[in-house]
Amino acid sequence: MNRLLIILLIVLLLALNGCDFDDADTLSRKEIRNLMYEISLDFNLGNTVGIMDKVHWNYLHNGDISYHFNQELINRMSRFNLLDIDVIYIELDGHYAVVHTIDRYSSSIENVSYNEPETQGWMSHLKYEKDGWMIYGNQQWISLNSPTKSK
Repeated sequence: MNRLLIILLIVLLLALNGCDFDDADTLSRKEIRNLMYEISLDFNLGNTVGIMDKVHWNYLHNGDISYHFNQELINRMSRFNLLDIDVIYIELDGHYAVVHTIDRYSSSIENVSYNEPETQGWMSHLKYEKDGWMIYGNQQWISLNSPTKSK
């Protein structure tokens, strides 16, 4: 009887060891990393609709709305063939997140890297909705780095 109990205990411990017991923050970080990967994949495939599906309906970033986001996306897709997003770290605050990345755009004639959100941050500010994380913008009507901003 003791041997059976020990075997069952070992099997139970092995089963528990294989389970994924991540906390909510760890799961959110995984989902955000997956979102950034999906965005880069959609960009590389020329799928603007796929990226726009990941933009919140209430997107606002330095005065730009989702229409401007779409225009910026089209401009970058016409200029570059590939996008590689390296997630450096993620700041979580409940249902909001800021993703710090290095975005590397490349084509046959040029390569450009942006440290986000420091450069423009147009894809860095996220909000969690019932369907998952979405690009939300910083919800500012003006750029905080605007030269017209009083100091």
